[in-house]
Amino acid sequence: MFTAVLILFLLQGSPDAVHLLHRVTVTFEEDGSITEQTEAVIIPLTGRGVQRFSTMSVAFRTGMEEVEIIQADVGHWRGGRGNAAASISTGPHRILSRTNRLESSLRETIILMPGLEVGDTVKVDIVRTIHSIPLSEVYSYSFSPVLRDSVVQSVFKLQNDTHVQILSSEAGDYWEFWNLSPAPSHPLAAYDPPIISIATGGPEKLSAEASEALEEPQHSECDRLDEIVSLTNADPGALRVWVAENINYTGADVGVWPGWSPRSPQETLDDGSGVCRDRAVLLTWLLRKAGYDAYPALASTQGETPPVIDARGFDHMITIYRNPEDGSWVALDPTPKGIPLGAGTSFGLRGNTFLPIVPGGTGLQTISLHGWNDTLIITVTGELNLEENLITGSLHAVSEGVPLELITTLFTQSGPSARNEMFRRFFGAIRCDSVSFNGKEVKVDGQWTVFQDGNYLLLPGLREISLHGSRIASMLLPCPPDSFVIDAPAIEILTVFLSVQGVETQLPPPVTTPGYTCEMNYEYGRLVYRETAEITNSNADILETLLVRSGSSARTVRLQ
Repeated sequence: MFTAVLILFLLQGSPDAVHLLHRVTVTFEEDGSITEQTEAVIIPLTGRGVQRFSTMSVAFRTGMEEVEIIQADVGHWRGGRGNAAASISTGPHRILSRTNRLESSLRETIILMPGLEVGDTVKVDIVRTIHSIPLSEVYSYSFSPVLRDSVVQSVFKLQNDTHVQILSSEAGDYWEFWNLSPAPSHPLAAYDPPIISIATGGPEKLSAEASEALEEPQHSECDRLDEIVSLTNADPGALRVWVAENINYTGADVGVWPGWSPRSPQETLDDGSGVCRDRAVLLTWLLRKAGYDAYPALASTQGETPPVIDARGFDHMITIYRNPEDGSWVALDPTPKGIPLGAGTSFGLRGNTFLPIVPGGTGLQTISLHGWNDTLIITVTGELNLEENLITGSLHAVSEGVPLELITTLFTQSGPSARNEMFRRFFGAIRCDSVSFNGKEVKVDGQWTVFQDGNYLLLPGLREISLHGSRIASMLLPCPPDSFVIDAPAIEILTVFLSVQGVETQLPPPVTTPGYTCEMNYEYGRLVYRETAEITNSNADILETLLVRSGSSARTVRLQ
């Protein structure tokens, strides 16, 4: 009876599930190992919740850790069905089959809950035993009582009967939380949920110990390093591009820490392949050969990290070097292709945390969100055909930052047969006859639609011609301005020059609001209109900008 009433109560806020119990116990054992025991009692409240908890995966690395399922079963709420034990299997992680790397030490234990329904009760008790941590002895664990669901009771317990010194973000060894929910309108709602972080050392210690583990002087004994440096004129950006373009993203687990230990530059170059850590170490030594003070760095693609963290908390490795002018760190990511020469890293890493792996150690750093000059400048020159409601002509686009990364990726990663179609969609054309790209400017020859209703013409603007901006406007327009972060910010400028033969028009008045302008004029016998939109996270009036941009009055021409 209690369960049914609780479900009805919680459904008011519509989380995916409620955790009647969420308990984690971290124990430092006398033999040097560490155990993480997770106990949960969960009731799925929606179809999404059923889907999430019907199949649960626990990933681990053989040789470093092991996983034991103490309990896994489901109690069915409908009479006569009783309890059912889960089906448990262990094998290579599913991600490996897609990359043909079944030799990897990455494994997963899959827990299948039979016949799970909304309102059933899932019980799991999982123990992870950690024998070895990659790159450093620093161990950390971050606990948050709020997951994606409501939590009735959440407990985090630390047991340390050894002499290991523990750093903690909060004093104590036992923390208990009650009645929490991620949904603001939910009865159990809690704001600014606490995060408890513990560690056996700070980022400085992790940086220093990882440096000792990775700093191999013999890595410089590679006869091809000087050749590649000479080929790229010792330019850091060109070296990054060379590694990204010439080293395929495949590799095997090697070294003391399978899945973490990189290969030497010689091995990576001989195989012509490697994952992020292999590429980062290769680029580090190439930069050193070029005279730069360079190091690998652990990076996170998930944003900021907790203040205390171990190597497992990072999911990527990049390369950094000291700017000779001011001594600041410059980040280079040699893994992705399609990044413009001067960018260094993909847009997705902006604002994210990295840890330089340097002798003596150092603290966490952040890749800047600012100073990237994200712009997209489009110029269309064409002829207006009122009989077919078409503009036929050429589009030139010059870009920097995020738009350039998008355009470069589109051009380099799409085959010649698909390129016209890709850019037709990107620039909103109804036909694309040809595409050319010189690394800075893309040219598209094609046709664009003009909408006509009686004596009124709606000419295409940024919203129609730039899919980059149209996607932002259509997806984010309903949101309040403080509830989102734009995933591809840019200042966009469109100028259209149209030859209009034998047609008299009445032009609309100009529109100017914070972050947006549009104006039409006749210049040297051609109809010219310019539209500018500041679609950036720094634009305080972004909602008004999107609203005006999605309108049509500034680009509506009346025929006389």
